[in-house]
Amino acid sequence: MNCVKRFLAATLFGVVALADSPTPAGEVDPPKAPAVAVEYGLDPRLGALPTENLQFKTNTNYLLDQNKAAETRFQKLRGMGSRTNYLEEFSRTVEAVLNSDASERIKEDTRKLTLLELAHQRELAAEKDQSGGHLERALQLLAEYVERYSRDPAVPEVLLRQGYLLRRLDLKDEAIEKFYLVLRSIPRIEGRNIAYSRRLVMMAQSAIADTCSDLGRHAEAAELYGRMLQTKSEELEVETVRIKQLRSLRESAPNGILERQAMGFLEDFPDSGYIPEARYFLAHSLKQQKKRDAALEQFQLLLEAVELAPPERLTRWMPWKLRVGNELANQFYLEGDYLSSVSLYRALAKSNAEGQTRQAFQYQVGLCEERLGQVEDAIKTYQQIVEAPTTSSGGSNTNANAVPVQILRNMATLRISVLKTASRRDPAPRIPGAQP
Repeated sequence: MNCVKRFLAATLFGVVALADSPTPAGEVDPPKAPAVAVEYGLDPRLGALPTENLQFKTNTNYLLDQNKAAETRFQKLRGMGSRTNYLEEFSRTVEAVLNSDASERIKEDTRKLTLLELAHQRELAAEKDQSGGHLERALQLLAEYVERYSRDPAVPEVLLRQGYLLRRLDLKDEAIEKFYLVLRSIPRIEGRNIAYSRRLVMMAQSAIADTCSDLGRHAEAAELYGRMLQTKSEELEVETVRIKQLRSLRESAPNGILERQAMGFLEDFPDSGYIPEARYFLAHSLKQQKKRDAALEQFQLLLEAVELAPPERLTRWMPWKLRVGNELANQFYLEGDYLSSVSLYRALAKSNAEGQTRQAFQYQVGLCEERLGQVEDAIKTYQQIVEAPTTSSGGSNTNANAVPVQILRNMATLRISVLKTASRRDPAPRIPGAQP
């Protein structure tokens, strides 16, 4: 008989002997308590019995294998986001992990991941179906995450995602409040990564400033961008923040401030991809301050920059060249300086702009030539517009001044008729043209 059988036999013998022993003389048997049925799982004593001198390992090979299997299941999901059955696979994985013997930490992480993934899937669905209430449901899932795991290190980022969703729903004021909540929540998170937290702070600050700009609160946005620049963070892309600040300053700051900031940007970032935009801001400021020669100089520098631009930048830079030249030429026209105006319009018409935009500038050239008494030149210019080949879209496109091409041709035809009629009456007419 081995030790285990001896241990069981001795125990059984003791229990039987105790049950059969007679009651001592003079003692009354105590009343027997009625038997109470113990329902498994509801008795607090079950599962909490003392182990005395026994110690159980928590990291057995079996449990470690369960944890590893759970992690492997989620790794297989990576890269499957584009599959049509991704949600089914995700649901099966979550169910398998929660029903396994994986550690509670992994199961809790799985519950967190489920909320975040479901919210993300709702965001993706909203891109295809904007009327399905997907963004609202995504907000609810993220709110549930914040409520359940308020001390979780991921809470600030979840709040940031909520702010982005609110902005997509055009709830910009509510989005700003959520972004401010990100800033307030970061210090309360235990064990946070300092570098990661700083990045979240800058992301929230940028989101607040961007949203203020969208709301037309440009002075507030410019101030917020300035505060970001004062942090002097090594991670911050200063160039991008500076150009955003210039955009807000153009709408809110005195022209002197805009001029100084634009010149500072051009000096600090001479090779920036935003050079044309910065030159536009500078030229705009100089034009508003009646510094005509300085504004023309900026346009000339912009022309040179666009001519030398690499192909990958040309498409993005060309609109700024056209915008600067068009604003200056229009201003000179309104001031009666038709010589300066026509020289700018001609330069723009000869640029490598698309056909519709080029025809718009040709029409402006014709107006200036009328004002200068150059009737024959004006008729030739308008004739070029009328005889220009039709685009593949049938002439339905619009030009830089938002005038449909066919309407522009009709206007040119009308000007030709007016000029020819006036020429028959007066050999040297000076016929007023329309406003540009």
